[in-house]
Amino acid sequence: MDAIDPHEWARTGRQTHGTLPLAGMERLRELLESGAGEVEVTLAGQVLAGGRPVLTGSASCEVAVRCRRCLEPFTLRLEAPIRLGVLRDDAELARLPDGYEPLICPVDQELSLTQLVEDELLLALPDHPHHADGACGPSAVPAQQAGKRQPFAALASLRKNDPPGGHHD
Repeated sequence: MDAIDPHEWARTGRQTHGTLPLAGMERLRELLESGAGEVEVTLAGQVLAGGRPVLTGSASCEVAVRCRRCLEPFTLRLEAPIRLGVLRDDAELARLPDGYEPLICPVDQELSLTQLVEDELLLALPDHPHHADGACGPSAVPAQQAGKRQPFAALASLRKNDPPGGHHD
């Protein structure tokens, strides 16, 4: 069951708990070392006071990514809370409940649950994933030192040899 009607889900209080394969999330997979694994998903619809439909839940999984410090692969746990205010169009943005992100979907139109979950996981994925401080392997030392080098240090020694006035005759 991948297609859901978010308005109907909210109206009827529909819920689901299950898993989705990472292999079906192409955009996310492009950023990972491997597309193996599953995403645990919990999703529930409800209508808040004032008739505002929402979807709430979470998506979590472990993904293999490459550390941007040491360039070694490691496993990262992604936890993505899902708090979506279901809107029919942009004109309803003012009705968006506080603390919810907009999910714009015309009435009676279905959305892909896989894509919805993938969007939330993409937001949870750090731009520059890396091991916890001090957890990189020995191969990281040169990369970390390279980041601390002072690339203009050699210019300082040249400057000391310059005569006063800054130019040679």
